Amino acid sequence: MAFMETVFRRRTAEDLGRIDQTPTGKPARAAGKVEAGGSKLYRWSFVIHKWAGLIGAVWLALLGLTGFLLNHDDWRWEQQGKAPAFLTPADLEEFSARNVTRYHQIDPADANRRVAGGPRGLWFSTDAAKSWKPTRFEDGDHPQINVILPQGEAGWDRLWFGTDNGAYLSTDGGESARPVGLQGEHVTAIAQGASAAELYVVVERSHLYRYRASDFSLIEEVKLAPVDVKTRPPEVEMLRFVHDLHLGKSFFGPAMSLTMNDIGGLGMFILSLTGLLYWGLPKYWKHKAQKAKASNAPLKSPAEKEARRATKKATIVWLFRMHSATIGIASVVMLLYLSVTGILLGHGRELLGLMRMVKVPQTYLTPAFGMTSWDGWIDSVVAYPGAGGVFTIGTRIGMFTTADGGETFAREDDAKGAPVRSASRLRRIGERVFNPNGMAGASTIRADSEPTERLAAPDQSMDAMMARMMEAFKKRAAGAPDANMPATPGKKPGMGGMEGMFMPTDVTQSGDRLFWKSGAKLFATDMEGRSLETVEVNQPEDPGATWFHWLLRLHMGTIFWSEFKWINDVFAILAMFLTFTGLIRWWRKKWA
Repeated sequence: MAFMETVFRRRTAEDLGRIDQTPTGKPARAAGKVEAGGSKLYRWSFVIHKWAGLIGAVWLALLGLTGFLLNHDDWRWEQQGKAPAFLTPADLEEFSARNVTRYHQIDPADANRRVAGGPRGLWFSTDAAKSWKPTRFEDGDHPQINVILPQGEAGWDRLWFGTDNGAYLSTDGGESARPVGLQGEHVTAIAQGASAAELYVVVERSHLYRYRASDFSLIEEVKLAPVDVKTRPPEVEMLRFVHDLHLGKSFFGPAMSLTMNDIGGLGMFILSLTGLLYWGLPKYWKHKAQKAKASNAPLKSPAEKEARRATKKATIVWLFRMHSATIGIASVVMLLYLSVTGILLGHGRELLGLMRMVKVPQTYLTPAFGMTSWDGWIDSVVAYPGAGGVFTIGTRIGMFTTADGGETFAREDDAKGAPVRSASRLRRIGERVFNPNGMAGASTIRADSEPTERLAAPDQSMDAMMARMMEAFKKRAAGAPDANMPATPGKKPGMGGMEGMFMPTDVTQSGDRLFWKSGAKLFATDMEGRSLETVEVNQPEDPGATWFHWLLRLHMGTIFWSEFKWINDVFAILAMFLTFTGLIRWWRKKWA
């Protein structure tokens, strides 16, 4: 402590909080002026803090506010409300139109009958997706769709939907749906149990239940034991670790992690505003006083002057305490990790290979990765016909199978003996388990007759398809035409060329083919995953860009320029400078 006080030459709060007895009420050490005798480190920190704050204030406030909103991407208004057309670029409008739905299921008995949905709603088609009609919800709601499940042998006559407002059932092929239970709850996964008579239901990615399929009545809550340290993946990809940190998923658990990110986002927003006011108000008061003097305004009484000075002093002290000693200290850790992870994710395309190659050992992971609780980890679940108490839980860091109803778990490895990297969208069709892995890694297929067997390696022809798409991406990025990803003249691809990539969010079977949904395309393969063809599929009409997509583009800056990430880097570095210099200034002034 003595050393720190010597370095920063900290003075008393009374000395630092003194206000000049002047008509302007300006602080004795107003913004831009540092008292003589202070240490060089403090003086430089003052200058850096001031100019970094002035340069970055507006954009950092915007980053903080949009980051806070994106933390809550499950809010319905974000996913279903639309940004004003005059604020939406054409490429964002096109991207939104290509991604109206996330899930796409086809009736195995009739390829003309289909259901598709996602956060923006639910639609059905009777003409092989040539046209779509919205599903009618009998309670008048318009929920977000988290899962579409045809019920085993009942097939298309019983379709289950997990939504942000409970579970729904359709018995007419998706034309209508009625609420059956858990209204008000966020149902994030539904899967058929060991028989057609039961269902597994997941709420808030945290709680697993068994229900009777006949009347959707609760059988039991399935208690899940923590994952043993030897069962957890020995390491996690740096990409996953960085991604989860930035999105508020992996510090001390879902609630605490989200709260920390919220404090960081709102803190950045409030710090920017209070910093501007702390700097600008004295200047405004001075300008106002000079203007009044020049206009020969009537002089105020000494009592009025003293009252104004006291008000101004209290305002400046309150701003400092709010800015530095309260919000600044509360959000300092979050501001640092959000800035660093923001830079890394902003360059995800360039650093993708490196961040997937670098592994973070268990020792250095945050407490949430200890999986002492399943809260926030249950992304998907599959059970196995005739095997009661046997099911597999898919998470964003792998697959874990239990054969004793959740008392113990075994980790699933791939064909090379490495832990499965991600399994957030498991789906069982017949005797096979499918993992359409989106952007999280390779999608896989395996037989489910032995739940704990290793996943089959992706078929070589699937790898070849991925290689072709990577080559197409490189050509598109270089401006060369490509038949598989036709370019719109004068426009850049909405996802930097990635909209033609194989990043499936769902898989369905029709006849002897599988159809993997990736954006506005269906990638057809045989049952072993060998590539057959790519089909462009019509999306339901839902004009306009959602607030979520609009806010995401604004947060990334790509709503202005596709390479805005370089500018975001500058502001992230400014945020780190502001954090360090702010700590120095706080140590000097404390509560002022």
